[in-house]
Amino acid sequence: MRTSPTLLVCAAALAAAALPTPALAGDGGGAAAPDEAPSRAGGGTYGAHVPGEHKAGRPDRSRRRAARRRGMLLTSFRLRRRHLFLHGRAARLLFTLEGRRPIRMRLRVLSAADRSRVATIDLGERSAGAHSVAFTGLEAGALPEGRYVLHLVGHGLRRAPTASSTADLDFSHHAFPVAGSFDWGGEDARFGARREGHRHQGQDLAAAEGTPVVAPRGGMVEVVQYQAGGAGHYVVVDGDDEDYDYAFMHLKTGSITVEEGDRVRTGQAIGEVGSTGSSTGPHLHFEIWEGGWYDGGEPIDPLPLLESWV
Repeated sequence: MRTSPTLLVCAAALAAAALPTPALAGDGGGAAAPDEAPSRAGGGTYGAHVPGEHKAGRPDRSRRRAARRRGMLLTSFRLRRRHLFLHGRAARLLFTLEGRRPIRMRLRVLSAADRSRVATIDLGERSAGAHSVAFTGLEAGALPEGRYVLHLVGHGLRRAPTASSTADLDFSHHAFPVAGSFDWGGEDARFGARREGHRHQGQDLAAAEGTPVVAPRGGMVEVVQYQAGGAGHYVVVDGDDEDYDYAFMHLKTGSITVEEGDRVRTGQAIGEVGSTGSSTGPHLHFEIWEGGWYDGGEPIDPLPLLESWV
């Protein structure tokens, strides 16, 4: 069947009239691609993804870099001197930081038993580099005797994978007076044992000649004397913050390292075990006086305290 040209023209015209007119980008409707570049046109189309652009739910790299610049990286931390004495030589906190912006640092003192916080010490603002801080145990009042964990913290402080931010510490209020091997001796070495014309006023600690003798407590050296027929070379120290005097007798000739009026630290060497004066062998005769030594005080049995310090 032949279709006339007239019918074909009419059909084409009707089809063209039925098609919708393409919307312009400025009209805000339709889904046709705009003539303008995607970055300038409106509508629902997206331009190509540019590396580094922000994505929802994920911080961009520049923000992460800015966060790193604001903080500090702890690359090392250690405690020099793990056993610290009250009124003794200070321990040193050694730590190294990396970063651009200084941060305020703190040291938390935690109980080793349950990690409860005992004290917080402000270390001030710290910049990048190596730091050394003295720690005495007196920064927030005298710490009780015990075992502690020191924890270094700071706002914005991060820890390197190979670094630790904690260190263990033993804190004691007294040091044992013989810094080496010793023997308690028998009944004759005890406080109150009979002596010719008197009773023993201290505790004898047998040890090899030359063994260091140290101050059980920091304080003032009151007496440095020699008594040929009795104590031999001896030293008396008045302890700080307590009503005790400590006497050390029969010290080795030439070993005494302190003079009257000197201040000593807990655990500091003051002499060596000897056998001077009235002595039958190397030992330390150790006395504790409550109150002044021969100045209104009286001797007490040292053994219970010595056993708690050993």
